[in-house]
Amino acid sequence: MSVRAMQPRTMRALALLALSALMTGVFIMRLVQLQVFQYNQWAQRSTKNHVSKRVLDMKRGNIYDRRGDELAISVDTYTVFLYTREVKSLSEAANALATVLPMSREEIIAKVGDRSGYIQIYKELEPNLAMKLQKLNIPGVNLESHYRRYYPQKSLASNLIGFTGAEQQGLEGLEKLFDKTLRGYPGLAVQEDISLSESGPARMRVITPPMGGSNINLTIDSFIQHVIESELAKLVEQYDPIDATAIVMDPHTGEILGMGCLPNYDLNNFGEAKPDTRRNRPATDFFEPGSCIKILAVASAIENGKADRNTRFYCRGFGEMPGRRIRCHGAHGLVDTDKAIAESCNAAMMQISQMIEPSMLYRTYKKFGFGDPTGAEVVAESNGIFRAPSKWSAFSPSSISIGQEMTVTGLQLVQAYSAIANGGNLIRPRLIKRITSQDSEIREDFEPEIVRRVISPEIARTLRRMLMGVVEGGTGKMAMLEDYTAGGKTSTAQKANPRGGYFNDKVVVSFMGMIPAMDPRIVLLVAVNEPKGDERTLFGGKVTAPAFARIADRVLKHLKVPPDRSLTPEAREEQLLKNNKITVKQEIIKLPNLISQAHASVASATISASDTCELVPDLRGKSLKAAIQTINSRELKAIFEGNGVVIAQQPPPGRPLPNSRILRVKLSPDFIE
Repeated sequence: MSVRAMQPRTMRALALLALSALMTGVFIMRLVQLQVFQYNQWAQRSTKNHVSKRVLDMKRGNIYDRRGDELAISVDTYTVFLYTREVKSLSEAANALATVLPMSREEIIAKVGDRSGYIQIYKELEPNLAMKLQKLNIPGVNLESHYRRYYPQKSLASNLIGFTGAEQQGLEGLEKLFDKTLRGYPGLAVQEDISLSESGPARMRVITPPMGGSNINLTIDSFIQHVIESELAKLVEQYDPIDATAIVMDPHTGEILGMGCLPNYDLNNFGEAKPDTRRNRPATDFFEPGSCIKILAVASAIENGKADRNTRFYCRGFGEMPGRRIRCHGAHGLVDTDKAIAESCNAAMMQISQMIEPSMLYRTYKKFGFGDPTGAEVVAESNGIFRAPSKWSAFSPSSISIGQEMTVTGLQLVQAYSAIANGGNLIRPRLIKRITSQDSEIREDFEPEIVRRVISPEIARTLRRMLMGVVEGGTGKMAMLEDYTAGGKTSTAQKANPRGGYFNDKVVVSFMGMIPAMDPRIVLLVAVNEPKGDERTLFGGKVTAPAFARIADRVLKHLKVPPDRSLTPEAREEQLLKNNKITVKQEIIKLPNLISQAHASVASATISASDTCELVPDLRGKSLKAAIQTINSRELKAIFEGNGVVIAQQPPPGRPLPNSRILRVKLSPDFIE
């Protein structure tokens, strides 16, 4: 074969070879462009199409009371996803999902639409429904575990606990204050599509597991909290106030055993509550304390050697100083310090305020914590208002000695009275008992914290005895308990008028006390803001003292505190009559047509008992007029002492009538402070 004959074939081969080399070169250049110069861009596209990151919810820590009862917990919920690459038939999958989910087949199909990938179908599915869905084993249906905050006791301690938002972040109360402690850390997972076909499998790979938050045990006792709130509900129903508050605290440890206020709200439906309803009033709201602060003015006088229990004061029915006169509820005459506190005598307080230097009074009140936050674990605690002596007027010492020209919070009052109860130490109120891990390992245990010593144990004991006299024979008789002694102070504080002076018809009434009186286990405040009703009876001793007694009795028995009243009911009544420092003439009311003139003398008056056993009627809470009517209707006789409302009687109600048919009835004075 000649060279000329082979040339065309060679040329064609060379042409094809050149073309192949060119195409290979273009391919290599494109490959280099994609694999080298555009690697990051295409890698990101590939990851986006085949790998997706998902945040795994952490389990928020629980909140318990001091005994381990659940107050706030995180419950399991599930989110339903549909992975379209694994779904063989959308119609069949929608039909199966509709048998479990509260959604129709059409709603499910519409939710998917023309989208592809990992699509959320339903959120916050209950665990029991999630189990049913898992049993159906629907291709492409995946469940993701989440948590939802739930409050088992609903409104209990709601103003204190607070709530969380949709992203499990604390928004109010302890949930907000301890958000970082409770929240924990979320995890990270990767959803990887490792299939080579449209219907191939996908897998979830956990990169970082979630870490649950810590649990918190409060000092609150759920039973005591319930007692508080149920009694406050009775006060609200009876007097229709703006709000009502109660706090129970252990004066030796500072542990708050109960702190409640009304109005409150259901934590599981917090969105329906108004902001004003959600406020933690014992810590945020302040008011002029009124008469319950008088014991601190006495403490200042005793501490500085200006007065003692035997110091005498004269009350003409008002306290007076140049340019000012403060009314007292009656002329008490010559009174000692004990009686001045028992009878809440404004005149005596004004005289005490003039005996001590303003700086002494200021220093005492300041030592007891007024003007400063208590340091309790609450959100937005108020300082109250307590000005320095440089800003006082000539009338300020007398005003401050009776609880005016200053404002306090309920927490501050409880902290101050706890210092009297525990022997003179100002102790920081505490709401947190301990913090534990999810495995119940203790991470932090909180101990009592003494802020400072404010008075000596001897002075504290003297003050406790004075406060006991308020209940045993003063304005706080209706706070008396059957099984325990109590000490405390009534208060009826007129509210300040922004235009000057004070409102006559707007008051904050309270009872602040401790039980048992001389060896207190608890300190208790009950306060009612603007109660409505007969203005003649809207006083601390009438409105809040009975609630104080009911709460204290139930709390002490719950705590298994031994009764310190060992006397029989008859002996206890006799003691009350002897301890009463008000001298009231006793007289026997001789009821008409009851006994003959020959038997008019009480010493010789006897009436034979009838064949049927009659019981002593219950006169407690009745006015003098109503008590007399009851006694007339039952053909009885009575020895009345005092005036106002019946607070005690002998024999007690429900006992068999004595042969003499004579009752001894004790009435309270008008509860004006």
